Amino acid sequence: MSILDKLNIEQKKAAETLEGPLLILAGAGSGKTRTITYRIAYMIEEVGISPYKILAMTFTNKAAKEMRERVESLIGDEGKKTMISTFHSFGVRLLRIYGDKLGYNSNFTIYDGDDQKKVIKTILKELVVTDKGLTEAMIASRISKLKEDGITPGEYEIKNKFDNNFKIVSEVYKRYNVALKNNNGMDFSDILVNTLELLNKQEILEKLQDKFQYIMVDEYQDTNNIQYQIINKLAAKYKNLCVVGDENQSIYGFRGANIKNILDFEKDYPNAKIIKLEENYRSTACILDAANAVIKNNASSRDKKLWTQKCKGDLINLKNCQDGRDEVNFVLEEIIKEKKAGRSYKDFTILYRTNAQSRLFEEGLLKFNIPYKIFGGMQFYQRAEIKDILAYLSVINNYLDNVNLTRIINVPKRKIGDKTLEKILNYSKEKGISLYEALGELENIGLTPSVKIALGEFYTLMEELREISLEGSVSELFDKLISGVGYFSYLRNLYGLEGDSRIENVEELKNSIVELEKMVEYLSLREYLENVSLVSATDELDGERDYVKLMTIHNSKGLEFPVVFLVGTEDEIFPGTTKVMLNREELEEERRLCYVAITRAEEKLYISYANSRYLYGDMSYRTKSRFIEEIPMELLNEERKKIVEKQSPVKGFKNFIKIDKIQELNLPYKIGEKIIHKKFGLGKIVGINEKKIEIQFVDGKREIALALADKFITKDI
Repeated sequence: MSILDKLNIEQKKAAETLEGPLLILAGAGSGKTRTITYRIAYMIEEVGISPYKILAMTFTNKAAKEMRERVESLIGDEGKKTMISTFHSFGVRLLRIYGDKLGYNSNFTIYDGDDQKKVIKTILKELVVTDKGLTEAMIASRISKLKEDGITPGEYEIKNKFDNNFKIVSEVYKRYNVALKNNNGMDFSDILVNTLELLNKQEILEKLQDKFQYIMVDEYQDTNNIQYQIINKLAAKYKNLCVVGDENQSIYGFRGANIKNILDFEKDYPNAKIIKLEENYRSTACILDAANAVIKNNASSRDKKLWTQKCKGDLINLKNCQDGRDEVNFVLEEIIKEKKAGRSYKDFTILYRTNAQSRLFEEGLLKFNIPYKIFGGMQFYQRAEIKDILAYLSVINNYLDNVNLTRIINVPKRKIGDKTLEKILNYSKEKGISLYEALGELENIGLTPSVKIALGEFYTLMEELREISLEGSVSELFDKLISGVGYFSYLRNLYGLEGDSRIENVEELKNSIVELEKMVEYLSLREYLENVSLVSATDELDGERDYVKLMTIHNSKGLEFPVVFLVGTEDEIFPGTTKVMLNREELEEERRLCYVAITRAEEKLYISYANSRYLYGDMSYRTKSRFIEEIPMELLNEERKKIVEKQSPVKGFKNFIKIDKIQELNLPYKIGEKIIHKKFGLGKIVGINEKKIEIQFVDGKREIALALADKFITKDI
């Protein structure tokens, strides 16, 4: 028997195709991870390919871990020798080895979004920038985009030299790069940019090409331009490149993902073999039929249709709610009803378009004492107390890290004010040394005796902790750190009763260290920090704990749930703004997002929308999402019929013209067509004659002269 006998026909074809370029178009829930892992096991166990010659790349630690475990369960310890990694983890490994070629030490720090903003805030202060529109978050996002597009500060400045704001951003970008380099630090974009720079060095590239002769990429539709270049460089010599993805699940355009990478794969590799995985093992037929009906409206969708051997299943529950609170009540009533019928809380997931939509649901769940957890809002590793401890560990690992040292130099309080810190920083700049090294020369800086004592004790403790980090375990270092700085007492004094819950978070951090130490033979501090820095929003998801899950649709990708509530499905929320709805590419990405949301559901799917809700502090009237209109009526429950009847055109419009007559007169509008009015927003044409059109808006009907219509309304797309 072959390992591949457990795969279906198309999966088996994909797993057996080893030589040359291969594109596996894998629909949602079609067993792509199973196919990839069996393919790796088959290559090693039956074909005899060395596991060291195989590289498999994916996007999250969770996905990489699952793939590794599956391969090991199939072929044992040989599976451990294959590199199965995220793009960023692969880049970090490479940079730890070859980073000196680019001027980095191997213990460089990886800066997250908060760290980036701190660096930028300092630079804006140096430049005396007063424009409130130039926020740290906006500039950080712009810099990341520029890096991933391969645009240097100089190129950016030349391109936009007549715009003063661009000059500021360019100068910040330039200083930001210098600051990170001086701190021996990289942000997430740097990891990819620097990985590509290493691959531009022929000697390193050839070594890696010969090492990894068989390359697999999961979720290929999510690759950005740099990841695309990295993969193509690595695969250029042997061309044994297998990419797996689904163009219908390309939903990260805002992060730089380029759907053309998967759509144009055959152009890049003209002799590529294409295999489609269309049998879905996750959802009922009704749910899949709805997903297929929605996504077929995208021009970018390939000829791929999900099907299943499962039963038809329940119809999709569509609910029209009066307002946001009515929507929450509906969801809670259904959860309570299903719970009484025998389901667990962990069966339910509430999906929404933006994190801001979670607040009302949180209030409702708390009111009814229903356990829940939000994924993708405030993540565990972003909490202040966790960031403090990680900042200490980062400085112990990399003493050049001024960003994290600045965070902790006065935590707990050591009476170190801004002026004192400025003195030390100025001294470090004059001497050309790091901030940490300046703490070893306090006698030369001209500080008050009390400040010298406080900073001297801090420096001595940090030196002791650095010594422990070289020989002791990370958990041992952690304990010495907490006791050495008196961190628990600090939390209790600062937060009072809330201090205990924050201490629990710190203890949970210790648990994460101990768990990792059990998994690896020797966990170094550098490896631990690297692991933490690459954690994603849903890596903390625990499938065993009994709570309702709340998350954005983006964060749900790759996951599956028995019962899904898709809430807030209204135009200008989902899909987003009027601007989004008028841009075909952006609208198609929103539709792919809807497809992802629908296909997360295994057994039951609820879709709800409100007639009105508070947005940005104001009450606004809503219209249901156009994506709901794309789901065939026979797949929806009775609620849909009531909605259709309620929203059908009212009789009585004077001189109403029948459809065939409209076509005969060649009028520019048609009944049922959606439009966008400059003042009244979204509407639907419900009546028309040779002089006027009647439009149903959310707050009522209006008549507009046909001759003036083009000035006020835009045809929807």
